[in-house]
Amino acid sequence: MKLKLPLVIPILFMTFIALGVASYKTLLIGTLFAMAFSYGVFRGEKIPWKEKEFKFIKEEYIGWAFLVSLFLILFQIFMIRKIPLLDSSARHLLSPRITALTYFLGVPSSVYLFSKGKKYSLVYPLLVALYGYRTPVLISLLAFGAAYFEKFDFKLKHLVGFFILILAGLVGIALMRGETLSMQLVRIQATTSVLDIIIDRTPWHGFYHGYLQWAGIRSYILGGYSPRVLVARFLYVKTGVSITPTLLGGMYLDFGVFSIVEGFLFGMYYGMISKAKNLLLKVIYYTTLAYGIVGVETGILDLPVYLFFFAGIYALIRGKYTIKVVKIEE
Repeated sequence: MKLKLPLVIPILFMTFIALGVASYKTLLIGTLFAMAFSYGVFRGEKIPWKEKEFKFIKEEYIGWAFLVSLFLILFQIFMIRKIPLLDSSARHLLSPRITALTYFLGVPSSVYLFSKGKKYSLVYPLLVALYGYRTPVLISLLAFGAAYFEKFDFKLKHLVGFFILILAGLVGIALMRGETLSMQLVRIQATTSVLDIIIDRTPWHGFYHGYLQWAGIRSYILGGYSPRVLVARFLYVKTGVSITPTLLGGMYLDFGVFSIVEGFLFGMYYGMISKAKNLLLKVIYYTTLAYGIVGVETGILDLPVYLFFFAGIYALIRGKYTIKVVKIEE
């Protein structure tokens, strides 16, 4: 039984909202979203495109990006004089922009080096765990796992192994943070209840009409409310907290039922880029796949994540549509 790795995302999404005891309406919309996503994957695999390398990105640049990401982690730990993994109250002392830059440089560079057989690439997830956030560690583990499992003819046993990797990452980080497994289930149910409210209250044509996802760019550059704070404000929570809306929640808040179309386009993207053979393009695929899996809970609402998707989409458009310049002799 041959399976497609991007299908982990809709499968995990449906599992997530089922464990979260979603409402019937949420299950219906979620099922349509997952089906559209899956259909997009199959459609995307059938669309031909020609790979073109990013020749301006040299391997030594990737090596430097890896080293800079490690330096930024150690620099932040040194500056705050605390280890957030051991003292969660220290996390607010981390610079959001430096932290985001750490992820942006560290994830793809470490995955690239891992794919080249460089074992020292595993230093990145170990060091980034010191930040005390589970998301960057999971992203790294999932991207590494995708790079590893893609070497095989992907079958059901590999899918099970991939899910075990996800579960091990979640459980391991939770235990290090002093959380119990029951707390993780409560977290899933709480996030699913947020999605229930979003789908119940949002008009069929959406509420923010794209502004929520645009805020993921604007908040990093110009400041202002982040997308997850806007989600909280939609829920009448105005204490400054941020709330994760799940993969579907952010899209639904923006576009309502048309988020199903966005799910199809996401699936098509994964289906197309999963055929990449060039290592750099495969790294973009592994990275965006990892963010998509983690985004099942958190949503895809951050500028660093957008940049990886933009790079992948640019590669696909560049490979799909080419302009031939013909020299006309006078």
